[in-house]
Amino acid sequence: MYAKLHGASITGISGNITDIEVDIANGLPQIQIVGLPDSAIREAKERVRAAIKNSGFPFPNKRITINLAPADIKKEGAGYDLPLAVGILLAEQLVVPSITLNIEKILFIGELSLDGSLQPIQGTLASAIAAKKNQFQTMILPQQNMKEAMLIDGINVFGFSHLKEIVQFLQDGSMTEMELSAINHKNIREQIDAGNIDDFADIMGQQQVKRAITVAVAGMHNLLMIGPPGSGKSMIAKRIPHILPRLEWDEVIQVANIYSVAGYGLQLNQLYQRPFRQPHHSITTTGLIGGGASPKPGEISLAHRGVLFLDELTEYPKTVLESLRQPLEDGKVNINRVKTSVEYPADFLLVAAMNPCSCGYYGSNVPNHSCQCAAWEIQRYRSKISGPLLDRIDVQVEVPWVNIETLRNDQKSQTTKEMEEIISKAIQIQQERFKEEGIMFNSEMNSKQVKKYCKLDSDSEQVLIQSFNLLGFSGRSLDKILKVSRTIADINGSDTIRPLHIAEAINYRAIDKKQDIN
Repeated sequence: MYAKLHGASITGISGNITDIEVDIANGLPQIQIVGLPDSAIREAKERVRAAIKNSGFPFPNKRITINLAPADIKKEGAGYDLPLAVGILLAEQLVVPSITLNIEKILFIGELSLDGSLQPIQGTLASAIAAKKNQFQTMILPQQNMKEAMLIDGINVFGFSHLKEIVQFLQDGSMTEMELSAINHKNIREQIDAGNIDDFADIMGQQQVKRAITVAVAGMHNLLMIGPPGSGKSMIAKRIPHILPRLEWDEVIQVANIYSVAGYGLQLNQLYQRPFRQPHHSITTTGLIGGGASPKPGEISLAHRGVLFLDELTEYPKTVLESLRQPLEDGKVNINRVKTSVEYPADFLLVAAMNPCSCGYYGSNVPNHSCQCAAWEIQRYRSKISGPLLDRIDVQVEVPWVNIETLRNDQKSQTTKEMEEIISKAIQIQQERFKEEGIMFNSEMNSKQVKKYCKLDSDSEQVLIQSFNLLGFSGRSLDKILKVSRTIADINGSDTIRPLHIAEAINYRAIDKKQDIN
């Protein structure tokens, strides 16, 4: 006897539909699974056997052969438990589907406990996306994964808690004692908009830093804050996601899919919030970039469409920091292994913070705290951040210590809403400029586009040449300065880049300006 149904596997963050064929024949009792199954799937035969028996069905005392196709793609995870169990029941004719159901158009995913209950799995959203792409009509899965799958329109999603409920559904062809309702993402957004957020108004003083952050976010330029301990660098960084433009629905799905594959599940109250990731400086290269024996997204992918904040930048191992260079350029990361190769998106805004020296007080204005570092110690401290990595950080700004008078009396601090309005206008200008270019922000311009959109008049050219020769900028730094200048001009509502815009962009090369340490 033979049955065929469908499950799904995950490669990277993409779902792949798997054809599951079950053949039951007379012979020595055994279960043979072929088609590149991993150890979790090979172990599934014992879970499936127990789940079927404990759900009240006899288990076939025959030779069972299960084929997972296509055979050249490795199948991983416990999500195949459910389709394997249902396939055996169908092949043995212990379940006869209702004529109203088309098994060929149903996708089954889920892990089974020994008593037949269903357990939630990772990557549900990726499977739902694949189901829609392959024109499946229905998904059957664990009840805990139901809301996640229902983010994808056009598919009937049915969530269950036990194998017996699924059997009843297949036989009856309809839901009983369960009401299905689609997720209204507009209502979710309204709930988030009504919630409390950290406001930049809480940051007293630091107007120059807020200006630099406005420029960085408006053009999606990577940002480095340099300042003494207690100057508010971390407090500032945590507010940056709130001035980023709201996620569009397709971006919501991208971000939710990454978190689903990584095993973080779905949090409806955070759907429209930009990710903010702050990994500890003890993180490994694999933890930051992704990978592992069974590849998973790293922190840079979890920060996709959001902010990756690296506090105390110099405390991270140099190999970890250097691994950021390529993702910062490409907006993605490729993980290559002997048997697999996966690609994870990694389009994020890098925000980093560091002290100016080992003791933290070089060049600072903090009373009674003078720098105790020798010149060679400062050089060694800063050399932990390589030149190529610094070149990829467009905006470098000093965060000064703020005195008690300012902290207690500053009543005119710029708010998050005010910054958001300025940034929104600049982004609209960029979207209009790049509508035929396939990019959205000034930071994404290539060399050809920089020449096209960052033309300088003679005065601006002269300012750039003098600064370039004086400070010894690299070629990549030159492009960064021009891109930042273009963003500053957009914020100021100027069609052309003026000397003042060039000067401000050069001022955001804080480390380059302090190469000579006495």
